[in-house]
Amino acid sequence: MSHQILSHILPSATPGTARMIKAHHFGEVGARPKIYLQAGLHADEWPGFLVLNKLIQLLTKADEAGLIKGEITIVPVANPIGLAQNFHGYIPGRFAFSDGGGNFNRNWPQLGDKIEKKIKGQITSNQDDNAKLIRQVMAEELKQLPETTELQGLKKTLLAMSMDADEVLDLHCSGEASMHAYVAQEFEDHFAPLLARMGAKVALSELETGAHSFDETNVSVWRHLKNHYAHLVPWGARSLTLELRGENDISQEQALGDAQAIFDYLSQREVIDQVVETVDTSELHYYPLDAMDLVKAPCAGIVCYNKNIGEMVEVGEKIGEVVDLMADDVNQSSLPLIARTNGVFFARLQRRLVICGEAIGKIAGKEHLAYREIGNLFEDK
Repeated sequence: MSHQILSHILPSATPGTARMIKAHHFGEVGARPKIYLQAGLHADEWPGFLVLNKLIQLLTKADEAGLIKGEITIVPVANPIGLAQNFHGYIPGRFAFSDGGGNFNRNWPQLGDKIEKKIKGQITSNQDDNAKLIRQVMAEELKQLPETTELQGLKKTLLAMSMDADEVLDLHCSGEASMHAYVAQEFEDHFAPLLARMGAKVALSELETGAHSFDETNVSVWRHLKNHYAHLVPWGARSLTLELRGENDISQEQALGDAQAIFDYLSQREVIDQVVETVDTSELHYYPLDAMDLVKAPCAGIVCYNKNIGEMVEVGEKIGEVVDLMADDVNQSSLPLIARTNGVFFARLQRRLVICGEAIGKIAGKEHLAYREIGNLFEDK
């Protein structure tokens, strides 16, 4: 058996405390392809915890049967810092309370410039040799990242395990949503079989969002170097953010189904020595991220929807309304939510008490929206 469990202790934030990241490793170290999976970077998004628990069960059986060909690293609970942010039973684990605050999935370290300078003059005509060189220099740069604070330690630990992977799958969820994903345009065809196996019909496609999210960061070095060396540098990493429906879409049966879909995908990628049937990807559709309409609350109040998740909507169509609880005239207190694009209403906020101006729904469309700013497509910095 190759299954190993390693624990990584984060820098202590306060006297007498320390948090831990636990990683499950399958296969021989250095075997290819290497796949990295994690869940709960946004610590208030929990379906991925159970999915990876089930996947580890499946991989343990495959390992006992000697079927692991590549290398697989799984971090089932990626953010113990966020999980500890417990206020009377509510865990607001999307934003850090310390180290300057901010979204846990934004502003990760960017290493492209430093690596480019170190490999200058060493790139050859051999892609495989170049990939080995880049990964070697990458490992050296990762060691230099600071880890004075708990959050720095978290980022350094997760990147050290993931940045040499061929594929990085970061598991998240939305408030209420259908299965969907955020995928770089270059990887649409590559990840279509995974998304089809997961039952996704919607995926948001982009080049760079400007958010420096975890999955983008794992690809950023290769994208940066390809801009300079083109075909001499391969895509040494491909990544995506997989949104496992809504926050409350959690059950043993559903998690096992999702885990089996990922397991079959790993088999398709020849990380696991098991033959699987090809999958029909015709129902999966990619939508440009800059064409995604963010439906925003026109006032503070209670939101009521008259469109369900997965339904098609048209420009100008009413998808719901927000009731202004402070309106003087209660007969005129409902303000409509109007779609600004033709597309699929695929996600919405779970909370029904909304704040004026906040994004409470998402519609995947095909046409660029003027108010969507390229390079700033995720607004919750």
